[in-house]
Amino acid sequence: MPGTAFTEALAFTCQHRDLELLGVGKADARTEHTRALKAFWDAFEIGGSALVDLDVWHWMYEHPDATPAQLRDATVTIARGYWDKYYAPVLGHPGNPQLGVYSHMINAFLYLYRYPIGHLIAFQLEGKLKGPDFGTAFEQATTIGRVVPDLWMEHATGKPVVAEPMLQATEAALNAMQ
Repeated sequence: MPGTAFTEALAFTCQHRDLELLGVGKADARTEHTRALKAFWDAFEIGGSALVDLDVWHWMYEHPDATPAQLRDATVTIARGYWDKYYAPVLGHPGNPQLGVYSHMINAFLYLYRYPIGHLIAFQLEGKLKGPDFGTAFEQATTIGRVVPDLWMEHATGKPVVAEPMLQATEAALNAMQ
């Protein structure tokens, strides 16, 4: 794999098919719309924490002698800033610090950004893995090995890592709900 975002993406891909693989559920238009909305939400939700994580690490390098209390205060300030910029316009509650509370932050060195990228990769990859030949297509997509991310995705899907498949599916799902 090119990196951890790709292993997360493959895990997400299998998770999305859990009931189908057990023979319990079959994908239909409503299920696909729901899946698109969930994928978008998952990427949106963790994306904020990923931005906080990146900025907190920058802050720590700029303040190598910081105390735990100073780190907490900086994390809360950074989290509130991202909340106010990206989440409060949609969800309200300006000043909310919840983007700074995530178990992988600090103790799993710069890991969180891999999740939103993994969601994008998984969604794009799933577009190529539809149908009864999922296993064969999955295996074929993963055979190229550890190469640069865009080359891996071009091998697997014909395009580099892009957000458009998820964004288009999310828009279609929202339009179908109207």
